[in-house]
Amino acid sequence: MLVTNAISYPDKTAFIFKGRKYTFSEVNSRVNSIINALSKMGVKKGDHVGILAYNCPQYFEAFALSKAGIVCVPLNFRSVARELVYLINNSEINTIIVAKEFIDLANSVRNEIKGIKNFLSLNCDADGMKNYEDIIKTHASVELTDTLSPDDDAAIYYTSGTTGRPKGAVHTHKSLLAEINMPNKDLTPEDVALCVMPFFHVGGSAAYQFAVFKSGAASVVLEKFDEVDVLEAIENEKVTYVNMVPAMIIRLMDHPDLNKYDLRSLKTIGFTGAPLPVDVMRRCNAYFGPIIHQELGQTETLNLTRFKKHEYKIDGSAKDIKRLESAGKPAVLGELIIMDDKGNEVPRGQVGEIVSRSDRNMRGYWNMPDATAETIREGWLHTGDLGRMDEDGFIFIVDRKKDMIISGGENIYSQEVEDVLYSHPAVLYAAVIGVPDERWGEAVKAILVLRDGMKATEGEIIDYCKENLAGYKKPKSVEFRDSMPMTGSGKIQKNIIREPYWKGHEKMVH
Repeated sequence: MLVTNAISYPDKTAFIFKGRKYTFSEVNSRVNSIINALSKMGVKKGDHVGILAYNCPQYFEAFALSKAGIVCVPLNFRSVARELVYLINNSEINTIIVAKEFIDLANSVRNEIKGIKNFLSLNCDADGMKNYEDIIKTHASVELTDTLSPDDDAAIYYTSGTTGRPKGAVHTHKSLLAEINMPNKDLTPEDVALCVMPFFHVGGSAAYQFAVFKSGAASVVLEKFDEVDVLEAIENEKVTYVNMVPAMIIRLMDHPDLNKYDLRSLKTIGFTGAPLPVDVMRRCNAYFGPIIHQELGQTETLNLTRFKKHEYKIDGSAKDIKRLESAGKPAVLGELIIMDDKGNEVPRGQVGEIVSRSDRNMRGYWNMPDATAETIREGWLHTGDLGRMDEDGFIFIVDRKKDMIISGGENIYSQEVEDVLYSHPAVLYAAVIGVPDERWGEAVKAILVLRDGMKATEGEIIDYCKENLAGYKKPKSVEFRDSMPMTGSGKIQKNIIREPYWKGHEKMVH
C-alpha cells in the first residue's frame, strides 16, 4: 500500500499536521528508514513495537512498520501507570516509541516493564532514548525485500476494557486489508479527510485512516478532539470527510460558535463506536444536509455494519424513522447472523447474539487462548451484542449481553431506555444500568449528565420515560453527574459505573 501510493501519488499530500505536509513518497521513505534503523537495533519480523502518543503522522508510520513484518501495538494514551504496565507486559513489546508528553509516564514504569530493549523519543530528546527523527535522518531509506504472508500479524489492538481487563485483539495483514478495501467508504484521491478519533483505536486507524491513505486522499491529523480545532480544520483545509464517535458529534452540534465557521466543504460525516441519538441525527441533517454515514463494529471484528447516506430517510414513514435507530445492514464481504444460545440462526425480528464470519475478524486474543476459544467458536466470532434483524436486513443492536437487565423476570434492554432518555432536551449523556433490588432482583437506574444550563428532576425524568416506555422499563431511580467515565473510543464505561452498586452482590450473568 505504501509503495503503490509512493508510485501513484509521489508528490501528493498524504498528511497535514500542525501546518507541516508529508507527501506519499516521503512517508514511504521515512518508514523504510525507521525499519532499517530498527533492524540494526535487533528488531526483526514478528517483534512487537509499541507507540504511546497523541495522533500524528508518525503514528501511522509505526503501524506501517508491519511492512517489515513488525507488529505495531498502539497504546491508549489515557492509561495510568498501572494500566500501561499491564498493556506493555501483556503484549510483549520489545521497542517503544514515546511522545514527549508521555516521557515522564514511561520513565516512571521502567522498572516494571519487561523486555523492552529500545526506547525511542518522539518530538524531543530524552535521556536513555533515541530520537525518532534523528534515526530517520541517519539511516537509508532502502526499499525492503522481505516477503510477507497475508496471515502474518500486523497489529494488536487492545479492547476498550468495558468488561474486565483489556484484551489484545490480533489483526493480520489479511484482516486489515479486508477492512481497508471495503467498497463502502466513498473515499477518492480528491478528498480531504479529518482524522480526530484516536489512532490507538481501530475506529480511528484501521477502520478509517488506513482507508483514507489507501484511497490517496489527504489526511488532516489532529492530536486529539477539540471542538474549535475541528471546526477550524474543516474551514481552513476544506475538509470533505470526517469520522467521529457520537459524543464528538453532539459536542460539535452544541458548540455556541458553530454558525461562525464555513463548513460547506463537508460531504460526509461518518460515525462509529456507538449509536447516534435520532434527535442529533435530525439536527445534523437539518444543518449539513443528508451526509451522515454510519459504520459500526468492534475491536475484534472491525466493521460489521454500514448505513449509507442515501439510506437515511429522516422525514420518511414511521418505518423509516424507526430504522434510524438501526446500525444499518451487514457490511459486504462477510457474514453476519443473529444466533441463539444453541448456535442456531433466529428468525427475522427475534433477538439473539450478533455473530460474524469474515476476513476482517481478528486472529484471536494475544496470549489468551481460553478467551479466544470462548469468542471464536466454529468459525463464528461472538460479539456479545444482542440484536435483531428486520425483514429488510437492517440490524438493530438492543444491548450488550452483560448490560441486559432482568427485573422481575422481564428482559430490559438498557439501550432502549437510553434512546428515550437521549430524546429528552436536557440530557447530554445517559447510562442505564441494573442495580441490586431485593424484590425484583435488579432495578433500572439511570445515570445522567445534563446539558449546560439545563435542569431536570428525578421525577420529571421518570415520568418522561413512563410516557414513552412500558412501565416495567422505566428507571426506578435517577442520578445526576457532572461527567461520565469514557473509553478511548468514546463509549461510556458502564462497568465502572455499575461496580460500586454491586459490591457485596453477584451480578447476574445472562
